[in-house]
Amino acid sequence: MELRTTFLFIVLITLMTACGNQKIVNSIKLVQTVGYDAVENGVRNAALIANYEEGKSKLEFFVTESNTIYDSSPRLRTKLDFPNEYGQVRMTLFGETYARKGIKIVTDTMMRHPVISSRMHLGVADRDALEILNVTENKRDPYFLFDMIENNIRNGNLPMTNLHVTVFNFYGEGRDVFLPYFTVERGEIKIDGLALFKGDQFKTKISIRDAFLLKMLLGNSKNGSVMVPVKGPKQERGDYFLMNSIGSKSRLKVISVGPPASVSIQLKVDASVRDVPEWMDLTSEDQLASLEKRMEDYFENEIQNLISFCKRNNVDPVGFGDLIRSRSYQWEARDFEDHYEALKTTVSVKVIIVQTGAGQ
Repeated sequence: MELRTTFLFIVLITLMTACGNQKIVNSIKLVQTVGYDAVENGVRNAALIANYEEGKSKLEFFVTESNTIYDSSPRLRTKLDFPNEYGQVRMTLFGETYARKGIKIVTDTMMRHPVISSRMHLGVADRDALEILNVTENKRDPYFLFDMIENNIRNGNLPMTNLHVTVFNFYGEGRDVFLPYFTVERGEIKIDGLALFKGDQFKTKISIRDAFLLKMLLGNSKNGSVMVPVKGPKQERGDYFLMNSIGSKSRLKVISVGPPASVSIQLKVDASVRDVPEWMDLTSEDQLASLEKRMEDYFENEIQNLISFCKRNNVDPVGFGDLIRSRSYQWEARDFEDHYEALKTTVSVKVIIVQTGAGQ
């Protein structure tokens, strides 16, 4: 009896597998990067598609316009000789004008799409997305922007971000969205910082240096770097040295729920330094301690400046509102926004130089 049951089970599994919806890669069009721009009569949608033929991939570029994004896929289909599939979409880029009007429709649509990964990246261009994607097309790589973001999250100054993080920040109370901000410099695409949102609308941007500060506040800033100013005892003009973060830990603590609220920020950074001025001797314990103190003062001041900038622009990428909400039973989003600019923060940074380079 058990043998018959096992045999029947195997047969059913085989039949179910055979009836699966199989799709051959050279018989479909895999949309891999998309862009959205605001135009006079609605939205312009650009799509980068890898066309696989005879073991080779060819990059194709298609542009459609419609009154709404819901019509983008059907309009794209009218230009294709095979079905268009979205299971390999890894990047969505918004033109600045479109992002200022709101990205909620696009992000919600993508989160509901059963085959689109929540690890997909999103970004904002300082111009039309179409212009950035035209440069991307010349790279012959449909994942070029996606790989840029991944590289700068792992090895650079970008904090963790993807579709899942973006939707969490958008729908989470007391948090605001941030996305990589792209520009073109001398014909090359460049990540120029972070776009900061209020709700689903692009509000302002911060530099790639400030993106590193935000990365430290949000968690581990491993591999981020920044140029730190330093001045010698007899110098009129200052020098700079390169500081690399080996790792960091941040602790945000609510001192008072207010209003106005008060938050204490404690940051510990393990760092390496490179390219220090010639007058600096890192074999000297006194100069090493002085350099650590200089970095501590620098980061405390710069983090306060970043927080002040965010408060002036009424954006909260750090998630102070969410932090305070977790400590208050009477927290209201409107009340927090009304008193956000009066938020008090104290910043304490401890820097430990653990590497100074082989040359030192």
